[in-house]
Amino acid sequence: MKLCAIQPPYAHEPSQADASIEFIINALEQCDESCDVILTPEYSNAPSSFLPEAFFPFIRRHTERLVEAARQAARRCHAIVALSHACEVSEGVFQNLTCVYDRQGNPVGSYSKQHLTAGEVTKYGMDNSYSRRFSPPAIVEVDGLRLGFLICYDTYFMEYVAHLASRHPDIVLVSSFQRGERQDILRLQSQMIAFNCNSYVLRASFSMGENATCGGTSLAASPDGKLIGDFGSRVGLFTCEIDTPHWKYMRSNTFGGAPISNDRFVEQGRTPWSYRPSGSMTILGDRDFPYPRVCAHRGFNSLAPENTMPAFGAAIALGAPEIELDVRFSKDGVPVSIHDRNLERVSNGTGYVEEKRFEELRQLDFSGKHAERLSPLPILPLEEVLAKFARHVIINMHIKGDIEDREPNGLYPVDKFHKILALIDKYDMRQHVYFMGSADVLKVAMREAPDITRCMGAAPDGWTIVDRALECKCSKVQLFKPYFNQEMIDRAHQNGIRCNVFWSDDPDEARRFLDMGIDCILTNDYWNIVNALNLTFCSI
Repeated sequence: MKLCAIQPPYAHEPSQADASIEFIINALEQCDESCDVILTPEYSNAPSSFLPEAFFPFIRRHTERLVEAARQAARRCHAIVALSHACEVSEGVFQNLTCVYDRQGNPVGSYSKQHLTAGEVTKYGMDNSYSRRFSPPAIVEVDGLRLGFLICYDTYFMEYVAHLASRHPDIVLVSSFQRGERQDILRLQSQMIAFNCNSYVLRASFSMGENATCGGTSLAASPDGKLIGDFGSRVGLFTCEIDTPHWKYMRSNTFGGAPISNDRFVEQGRTPWSYRPSGSMTILGDRDFPYPRVCAHRGFNSLAPENTMPAFGAAIALGAPEIELDVRFSKDGVPVSIHDRNLERVSNGTGYVEEKRFEELRQLDFSGKHAERLSPLPILPLEEVLAKFARHVIINMHIKGDIEDREPNGLYPVDKFHKILALIDKYDMRQHVYFMGSADVLKVAMREAPDITRCMGAAPDGWTIVDRALECKCSKVQLFKPYFNQEMIDRAHQNGIRCNVFWSDDPDEARRFLDMGIDCILTNDYWNIVNALNLTFCSI
């Protein structure tokens, strides 16, 4: 089987872009019947750095002719052609795609780039909405071949490559720019992709110039991680022969063991619970998840006891994008999920939380009014919440700082804050947590973890909450009814501050809050409010 990658000259100036596209079209026309798989580089219809206003018009002018050239090459050469280009998938919506045409020139599948660079989205306006929900890596099957795909930036995400490997591709097609990457890195990446996926890799890119040491490097690698061929910085058609695309690298199953395919050797020892939380249960982080939202206050606590695993689990299972929980510390320094300082309302115990060691708290029953079905229900350590729901939900983390707990400077104790922060980092939750509290807490948060969102909580002087939020550089406020008005909401929004409201279990009141511009409503009755407001939250 003959693999072919087209490596055109990169258009260093937009005025050279027409010539680069002509090169690709001419190269497609030069391919002959000896070719079985033909691949073009990323953005074949936009081979330069354009001003944003010129980007899409240029693409629209050149796409149709380029697509037709790819289809004609497929028919003429009786080859599988993969064209990587910016495609207008609907009116005004462009995606970075690799489209596959079979040997008769018919479209048989495509892959949308999973990891877009910031410039693609913010500068050029490429669509990445599809990448914000779960989807397995694409496999296009044609003529008995399982084709997998990576486009440029995708190649840096080895966790995605591991997922692609689980789909058992025969050939991974890598279309790329990677104009600034060293060529030795590009070779290493391709070899590791081939080795990890136990598949062939065919890579196509643009030459950055005859003597360039970056970019270019159209190549092929075999399942055993070896380079079959490397085009370097040359311009033209890179070709190589492989005996069979279905060949898999076999190795010993540990020293002296029976032969086993390399991908199976790795898969049998995989421990996914020790990796970053990922997959279909992962939702967008706090900065990216859309508004308006409904936050399950202390969990779905009209259904199950507040600040307990049943309350949080019920809310998350029903699609809650946010839960709110409260954090206090036991006498021996264990952070726990509990609102009241006094134990009497929420448990069968007495006294204060901070007077009890964790094991003493663990002996109490926190089932409350739901005792008949859930008793005994132990107190919930913060770590158990994070371990169970890491990246499944956004957590509005209300850090409770009592006056008696403050340091001499009037701020929340740094050692306690560091314990909370260590758990957030342990479970990779920085993007899915925001701190809510009073100024004594948020000033410490601003100094110790400035990258984590801060939400100013209400205080007796509730009418000054926006001023206090600005002082602590908060991006959220949690308004406390009835101590707010439209003017406060408007002023917060004018300063880029989102507005939570605590709280509403009344659908009519919740609708009024949304009409006022409230961004997130905390509620004790999650399912009732979500249904009444006709809001759904789903990442699939």
